[in-house]
Amino acid sequence: MPRITEERREARREQILDAARACLLEHGLEAVSMEMIIARSGLSTGAVYRYFKGKDEIIGAAVLATSREIGVAFAPILAGPSAGLPAQLVEKLLEAWVSYSLSGVGPAAGVDRMPVALHGWSYAQTDPDVKAALRASMRGFRERCAPLVKRWQAEGVVAAGADPDAVAQLMLSISLGFVAQRSLTGDADAASHAGALAALIGTAT
Repeated sequence: MPRITEERREARREQILDAARACLLEHGLEAVSMEMIIARSGLSTGAVYRYFKGKDEIIGAAVLATSREIGVAFAPILAGPSAGLPAQLVEKLLEAWVSYSLSGVGPAAGVDRMPVALHGWSYAQTDPDVKAALRASMRGFRERCAPLVKRWQAEGVVAAGADPDAVAQLMLSISLGFVAQRSLTGDADAASHAGALAALIGTAT
C-alpha cells in the first residue's frame, strides 16, 4: 500500500478539524461527541483515531488552528505599508475574519466558522494549554499593532499622549467584539464598523 503523503495527511487532519467545527456549530460544545465528528468527517473511525486520541484533543487542535490561521491572515495587514488609517485597518482586519470564517471546505463547506470561535473561547477556559496559546496570540496581535499606533501618532491621527499599548488593546477588543456580535446577531458589518470608528475619531475612511 502506498504511503500517504504529508500533504494528504495534513488535508485529512484539516478535514477532521472542520468536521469538529461544523459539529460544534450545530450541537454546541457539551453535546458534541466523537461519533458525531467521525460521521461528519466522512473518514473511518480508525482513520480519525490515527490523528487524534479523542474529542477534547480534536477541539483543542481546532481552536489552536483557528488562532494560527487568523494570525496568518492578519500578519500581512499589520506588517504591510498600506495598513492605512485606524478605520481602514479595522475594516481590513474584520474583512479578513469574515473571509476566513467562510473558507471552510469538505465538512465545513458553507458553514460560517466564526460562531465556532465563541465555543473555542469557552473551551479555552478549561484547557490551560489552549488558554495560554490564545493569550499569547492576542498579546502578539497587540504587539504588532503598537508600531502602527506610534506611526499614527507621528502623523497626528492619534493623540500624542495616548498609550500605544492601550490603543492596541482597543483594536483587539474591536476585533473580538465583532466576532461575538456577528456570531450572536448575524448582522455585524466590517464596513459599518470602519465608518463608525472613523466618525468617532474624526478621520476619513
